[in-house]
Amino acid sequence: MSRDPERAATQFFGGRVCLDFANTLDWRTSGDPQELIPDYAAFLRWCARRGTLSASAIAKLRARSGEHEGMARSVMADGYSLRAEIWRAADALRAGAPVDLKTVNRMLSALPPQPKLVPYAQVYVHDLRGNELREPLWPVLWSLTALLASNDATRIGCCQAEGCGWFFVDESPNRSRLWCSSEVCGNRERARRAYAKRRTTT
Repeated sequence: MSRDPERAATQFFGGRVCLDFANTLDWRTSGDPQELIPDYAAFLRWCARRGTLSASAIAKLRARSGEHEGMARSVMADGYSLRAEIWRAADALRAGAPVDLKTVNRMLSALPPQPKLVPYAQVYVHDLRGNELREPLWPVLWSLTALLASNDATRIGCCQAEGCGWFFVDESPNRSRLWCSSEVCGNRERARRAYAKRRTTT
């Protein structure tokens, strides 16, 4: 994570769509968290960068959101609720505790059947057409259910840098990953600790 919101919004260290969405609150565990998706337009930009929707779907949703601003705000409120559920689930998994599935299953019950996949920009996305403003939330929720139903659920980590709080799937052989990014938080935290050590020894 970065203190520059624009840069942070392009950093995807979670390894899964749902965890990257969880990480859209920068400096989550600090006293000054920074919202990276403050409105629906920012959410669509995030979807484009993360590759969860096609460009044509995003264009349609952008136009539709301008015509239905109240609904767009409602979608964002639901998005923040979903993000909080991902945080709770990730914290429970890290603690070896059961995940409370009531809210997740309630959200799932409101979704249409998961659509087919289609190729897009050298990857694959769900075949969503931009017909409903809630569509950007759906790949996030499908990603969460896939994570919970996989062995990855036992590999959830949280960045140990002070104030970060970003989640990731720890795919290191001995599950020893400490940072969302060794180059970003890792370097910052190592420098902070070295500075603190020098101060205590002088």
